[in-house]
Amino acid sequence: MIGLRIFAKWVLIVGLCLMFLSSGIYKLIGHPESTLAFQAFGFPHWFQVVIGLGEVLGGLGLLMKKYTRYAAYALAVIMLGATITLLLHGDTTTVAIPFVLLLVFLLIGRQSGSKKQPNHATSV
Repeated sequence: MIGLRIFAKWVLIVGLCLMFLSSGIYKLIGHPESTLAFQAFGFPHWFQVVIGLGEVLGGLGLLMKKYTRYAAYALAVIMLGATITLLLHGDTTTVAIPFVLLLVFLLIGRQSGSKKQPNHATSV
């Protein structure tokens, strides 16, 4: 039987995957709300596309055990950028969202590291 801790971790990861897939797709298709937000912060359109691609690939990477760590750290970098952008523009009301996600992704990345097997071989 699957443990509650493992189940909760996968619910979190699937939820984050869906959230970043949808967010990234909105950016990639140039959804007006996303485009206006990037323009308001002074970013060019190509940057919106790069962030959207990073969110889509990061969201998918979270689901693949081999890439979970890299995806989590990549999404943490994106969330760091979002946090800094909001702080620089004086948006203190919503800055907590990307900051908390940054911490969550750092935790996921740390917990998803490869478990090194102890080397029981003896040198002769």
